[in-house]
Amino acid sequence: MTPKERMLAAARGQWPDRLPFAPRIDLWFHANKEKGTLPEQYRNVRNADEIAISEGWALHKVVLEFMDFGDDAVIDRTLGVYRIPTQGFITRLPEDVERRVEKKGDAFHVAYRTPVGSVSGTFVFTEEMRRSGISMPWIKEHVLKALSDYKTLGYIFEHMRVEPAYEGYQRWADGIGENGMPVAYALTAGSPMHHIMKILLDSTDFYYRHRDQEKEMSELAERIGVYFRKVIDVVAEGPAEIALVGANFDDMLTYPPFFEKHMLPWLQTAANRLHGKGKRMLCHTDGENKGLMDLLLESGMDIADSVCPAPMTKISIAEYYRRWGEKITIFGGIPSTLVLPEATSDEAFETFMEELFSAISPGSRFILGIADTTPPGAAFERLQRIRQLVDSRGQLPLKKSTSADASPAAPRADRIEVPAERHVMEPAGGAGLPFCAEIIEAVMTGNNEKTVSLVRQALAQATDPERLLKECLLAPMDIIGEKFTEGTVFIPEVLLSARALNDAMGLLEPVLAGRGAGRMKSPLVLLGTVKGDLHDIGKNLVGIMLRSAGFRVKDLGINVPANTFVSQVASEKPDILALSALLTTTMPEFKTVIESVERAGLRKGLKIMVGGAPVSEQYAKRFGADAYGADAGQAAALAKRLCSIS
Repeated sequence: MTPKERMLAAARGQWPDRLPFAPRIDLWFHANKEKGTLPEQYRNVRNADEIAISEGWALHKVVLEFMDFGDDAVIDRTLGVYRIPTQGFITRLPEDVERRVEKKGDAFHVAYRTPVGSVSGTFVFTEEMRRSGISMPWIKEHVLKALSDYKTLGYIFEHMRVEPAYEGYQRWADGIGENGMPVAYALTAGSPMHHIMKILLDSTDFYYRHRDQEKEMSELAERIGVYFRKVIDVVAEGPAEIALVGANFDDMLTYPPFFEKHMLPWLQTAANRLHGKGKRMLCHTDGENKGLMDLLLESGMDIADSVCPAPMTKISIAEYYRRWGEKITIFGGIPSTLVLPEATSDEAFETFMEELFSAISPGSRFILGIADTTPPGAAFERLQRIRQLVDSRGQLPLKKSTSADASPAAPRADRIEVPAERHVMEPAGGAGLPFCAEIIEAVMTGNNEKTVSLVRQALAQATDPERLLKECLLAPMDIIGEKFTEGTVFIPEVLLSARALNDAMGLLEPVLAGRGAGRMKSPLVLLGTVKGDLHDIGKNLVGIMLRSAGFRVKDLGINVPANTFVSQVASEKPDILALSALLTTTMPEFKTVIESVERAGLRKGLKIMVGGAPVSEQYAKRFGADAYGADAGQAAALAKRLCSIS
C-alpha cells in the first residue's frame, strides 16, 4: 500500500497493511534550515516533503504553512480568516466593508470600516518567529475591544461571502499524490464561541467578558455562525474527503461545561453535514483532553489529530486507544518531548516506543505521528528509529506484549504531587468578623461588586483589616486553587474570584499600608514567559494565584529574553523567579535564563520555579530549577514552600 492508502484506510476504519507513520516536520525543517543545522544529506533540499519522502515517511498535510502564500493569505488574521488556495474555498469581505492596512516593520495594523462601525487589530510576524519555524502570525492587538465592536464584527461575519475554490485544493492534493493524506483546512475553531475565545479576544479577557457581556457575546456568536455554516456547506460539496474543523481543544481552556454548551452542538452539526456528503471530520486535539474524553467521543469527529498522551499530558496512549479506538482514528501518539534528547534519555525513548505497540494493539484506526509537531531540537536519528520500529513491529494487526500492561512507561517522573495545605472544601476562620461568611461566598462565586460592598461594610465596623484579608479574602482563594488543581473548578471561576479579591484589595490596601502591614512585606515573584514563546494564559493564571496567595508579583509578559530576566532580578531582587514555556521549542530557554542569572552572580538566595505543558520535574531539575509546577494552583503551593510560608 502507498502512504496515502494506509492513512486513508486508518481514517476510514479499515485495515492498512502496516501502521502509517506521518510525522509533522515543517517547524523542525524551517528552524534548522534557517540555522544551517539540517542533517548533512539534506542541507540542499527545498522543503520538508523531500526529506519525508526520502526517509519513507508519509507526508503530514493537516496544518497549513500560512506564510508561504503571501501577505494577502493572512491579512485578515485578526478576524481568524485566511485565504490559502489549498483550503478549497475563498472568503470575501462584504462589499461595503473597507479594509485599510498599515505596515510598520513586522507589524500589520488592519482596520475595517463598515456601515455600522469600525474595528481594528494588529498582527505580527517577526524574523525571530521565522527562524523558530513558526508559520502563523501572532495577534498583538485583538479586534474586539469596545462594547460597540460586537455589532461591527457581527456585521462583517454575517455578510462574508464564501466561494468555492476547489481547483486550488485539487492541485495541492494532486501534488501530494500517494505520499500523504490531504486535509482541507476548513475552520480553525470548533464553534463560533470558540472562535471568539481563540481569535477575537485575549484569552484572559474572554472569560471576564463571557460573564459580564454574555448577551452581546452570544449575539456575536450567532452571527459568526452564519459564516461557519457557509464554510461547512462549501467544504462538504468539495473534493476533499477529510476536513479540519476546530483546533486547540484543552480541558483547561475549553473546559468541560463550556465545551458541552458552546462547542459540542456545533461540532456535531458540522460532522453531520460532512458525513451526509461522504466526508470525514478531523479535529486538532493537541491539548489536555482528560476532562473532554467523553465529550469528544460524542462530537462526531472521525479523526483526532495531534493526540498527545502521557507523559506530556494526563492520559496514556493505552487509555486513548481503549476509549476512542473503536470509533475515532487517533493521529499522533508520540509526545514531542520523546524526540528531544535533553528531555528524554535514549533508554526511556526505546522503552516508550517498545511498549507503545502493545498499548495500541491491534492497531486499527491509528496513524503514528509526533504530537503536536517535531520540535527544532529533535534528534533526527529518533525519527529514523521510529520508522525502523514501524518496519519491524508495525505489521497489522499488532501483537500485544504478554509482559506489558499496554501502557507505555513515562520517560520522566509524573507531575510532582503537592499535598493540599487543607482538605476542607470551605474556608475555616473568620470567627467574630462581621460579614466574613458573606465575603467568602462572594469571592468563591466571583461576585466582585458584592465582595467590595461587603468589605466596605466590614471596614466601617472597625474590623481588623489583616484578619479580614487573611481569613475572608485569601482563605477562599486557597480553596479555589485546590479545586482548580483537582479539576473541579475551571479557569472562569479562578479569574472571577481573583477579580473579586483584587477589587476588594483596592479598599483594603490603603488601610493596611496605614498600619504598616499588608503586601509590602510579602515575598516578591518575578514572572515571565521565556523568549520565543507568545503564550500567556498559563502565566497569567500563575500570577493570579500567586497574588491571591499573598505574594507580590511583577509580570514581565511574554517573549522575555534572558538579559531582561537578569536585569530585572538585579534591580527588583525578587524572592522567586518564575519562568513559563508552553512549547518544546522554547523549553531550552530555561537553561539559558538560569545560566545567565548564575553568570551574573545573582543566583544566591534566589529560588527559581518553572512550568508549562511540555515541562517535567526531571527536566526542571536538570537545568538547576528549584521547583516545577504542573498548574497554577500547584505553583502557588510550591511558592509558599520555597518561601517557608505556612
